[in-house]
Amino acid sequence: MKSTLCTALILLCLSAVTLAQGPRSTEDFNFDWKFLLGDAPEAVKQNFDDSAWRTLNLPHDWSIEQSYTTEKTSGSTGFLPTGIGWYRKTFEVPANWENTVTNIEFDGIYNNSKVWINGHYLGKRPYGYSVFGYELSAYLNYGGSNTITVKVDHEQFADSRWYTGSGIYRNVRLINTATTYIPQFGAWIETPLVSEKKATVDIHTVVKTTNKKLSNASVKAIIKDGTGKVIAQKKLKCALAQLDTFKVSIALKNPKLWSIETPNLYTAEIEIIDGKTVVDNYSTDFGIRSIRFDANTGFYLNEKPVKMKGVCLHHDAGAVGAVFIKDVWARRLNTLQEIGVNAIRCSHNPADPGLLKLCDEMGFLVINEAFDEWKRNKQKWNTSRFAKDVLPENHVGYGDIFEEWAERDAKDMIRATRNHPSIIMWSMGNEIEWTYPYYWKMEKSTQGLDNQVLIEETGSDVDELKETAELIQKWFKEVDTTRFVTTGGVLPKAGNMTGYFDVPDVIGYNYRAINYDEDHKNYPNRIMYGSENWGTYQEWKDIRDRDFMSGIFLWTGIAYLGESGPFPWKGLEISLLDFCGFYTPRGHFFRTLWSDKPYTYLATKHAKKAQWIYSDGKWVDNRVHNWLDKWLFDDVEQTWNYKDGDSVFVEVFSNSPQVELFVNNKSYGIKSPADFEDNIVKYLVPYAAGEIKAVGINQEKAESDYAIKTAKWVGKIVLKADKTEMKANGYDVVHIEAFVQTKNGDLIPDLDYQFVFKVEGNGVNIGVDNGWDRNVQKHKSNYITTHNGRAMMLVQSTREAGVIKVSAKSGNFESNEIIIKTVE
Repeated sequence: MKSTLCTALILLCLSAVTLAQGPRSTEDFNFDWKFLLGDAPEAVKQNFDDSAWRTLNLPHDWSIEQSYTTEKTSGSTGFLPTGIGWYRKTFEVPANWENTVTNIEFDGIYNNSKVWINGHYLGKRPYGYSVFGYELSAYLNYGGSNTITVKVDHEQFADSRWYTGSGIYRNVRLINTATTYIPQFGAWIETPLVSEKKATVDIHTVVKTTNKKLSNASVKAIIKDGTGKVIAQKKLKCALAQLDTFKVSIALKNPKLWSIETPNLYTAEIEIIDGKTVVDNYSTDFGIRSIRFDANTGFYLNEKPVKMKGVCLHHDAGAVGAVFIKDVWARRLNTLQEIGVNAIRCSHNPADPGLLKLCDEMGFLVINEAFDEWKRNKQKWNTSRFAKDVLPENHVGYGDIFEEWAERDAKDMIRATRNHPSIIMWSMGNEIEWTYPYYWKMEKSTQGLDNQVLIEETGSDVDELKETAELIQKWFKEVDTTRFVTTGGVLPKAGNMTGYFDVPDVIGYNYRAINYDEDHKNYPNRIMYGSENWGTYQEWKDIRDRDFMSGIFLWTGIAYLGESGPFPWKGLEISLLDFCGFYTPRGHFFRTLWSDKPYTYLATKHAKKAQWIYSDGKWVDNRVHNWLDKWLFDDVEQTWNYKDGDSVFVEVFSNSPQVELFVNNKSYGIKSPADFEDNIVKYLVPYAAGEIKAVGINQEKAESDYAIKTAKWVGKIVLKADKTEMKANGYDVVHIEAFVQTKNGDLIPDLDYQFVFKVEGNGVNIGVDNGWDRNVQKHKSNYITTHNGRAMMLVQSTREAGVIKVSAKSGNFESNEIIIKTVE
């Protein structure tokens, strides 16, 4: 690509400017597609009759619409069917679009997609997480009808270690421009100089043209603040070739920096001008912030130290599967933020651009991850976790396409998302060492830090894994040098032997706290963090108490489908939030560790069923442990329903220096979390019907409390909505939470009731769930059985304004009616 630096004509302007409407047309291309689940090779023909196909809107995940089953499914991907699906959309193209450029852009199709326009084959994209596009111009019928056809081949149902979804599950756009235009991924922002007093904003622009008549061309960059006010602009006169890259540098005084607390955003609008005519305009949001790591003192954002309190997140969202819905993820991220989470590791694939936009707006630090596999595939399973019972002919993964597609996929991940200020690191991959058996032998070796094991196992001192890491890092750096490259490593001793752990700028340690101090001593210039960690107090303490550890990423933030089995165990709830986005006990606990606001929570268990017993004046863990227990949390419940005379084990989580426990106003003593190794206060009390209450105490004053009441008899079923109004845009979602309660309004957690929902008006039920990792009821349903006394339905607006009415029945009980207004 030719790089051109033009003579600058500086037109810095600090007053508001009204911009003329530009020529670029960006159409939301998600609505009114035809879909068939099954194979239909003839569908590539433009005159194919698809009238019998289902009409739907994108994004769409056909797997989550199906029933959970063990037939032709895998525990590794969540026991949901896959298959082949076809999509077709017929649309009109204006006659005046002739002699222009039209592109279609996909944010992600899972997977093995092929695309045709009017019967002409455009191309394929095997990787299901890549953002990509095709030019349609040469094959369009201008002033007439056109059909785009997409085949999705996801027949391999055990191609991943987690739930992937199936179909065009991310957004689609149709872009029309003049023949001189900024292509996909064609504008990116860098901020090489950042302080609270001044900043330099470099706006890079790729310009593509087939117009040889441009004689007086220029590139104009305009910066707007968060209110839409133009605060600066600059124009470069340029001589355009077929493909050029230009850089416009603009100095800003007193910039509003992007941070976790104040996620300020700017907008860059870029115009390509021929004489006085704007021939293309392109807009992208960005943030101004500085990032750096120190091997001894950790991570710095805008030169202020920040300890990353992070979680790993897979991309599915419970009842809606892999489809990205802004309101669903905004609710989830809000709850994580309430807990104190400030960072997200996208595990283990590139995130949806919509999620990254939310992270920009809300103030999360992000690691965007490219791959879970490189040249070799990891083990998957059909029946249960680690069964390794996938037949060899079905043992597939990214390793099958790495040689052909990895460079393009890696670079496109960065090109598509590099303007998000939330992203601070690019991750090459996750636990790749497992695919090289000699790494495990080296980890166990007693021969010291040498390559003897490598030579014995491979006959060479050349490590393919390290060489591949160096290659991927090179690809990353060719696209972006402003961020750090990392990887999630799991075998530090072996990685130190081969030098693999020295390749990335920042090395992540997965479940290897035992190596922190030794590796920091032996490799004093190494930048380190916990890239994947058990959700325990000790894991957090190991990070918190070491300045050189930049942060932690718990496995995991929210329950996810897949990596599970045997059936009906469909996913993993070893998380802060369950599948519905409700708090788990671990979520309440980490809120006491990570949130600055006073918070106290209690949970109980019958003493005979509790994992802890009180013996010889101390609390003893009574479980027989295996290594998988490290991911689990204490099995406690939000209930005060026992029998008279029962002995009840009680856990209290609090960020107060002391807590006091009461049963019907009788105190059972004041204790301190600091006196317990796991920071969880424990009590053993006799049950008495009424109320149990924990109070957080600071300097002899109560600063927070939490109470549970005896609640055994159902008095009503209650619906609660998280909003009363939403836009009639076909996207907005209201979460309807359903509860079983006493007449006094207390939650009854011990009874499972089936709710039958009724939705009337301008809304659509898009899924039901109860948050349980063994709930295998079909999500596309109007009924759901509660778990822990609650359940949820998601209702999405249509594109017609009006009113949505939601109610429910359960046996002889009828709920309250929820009314949501939808507006234009």
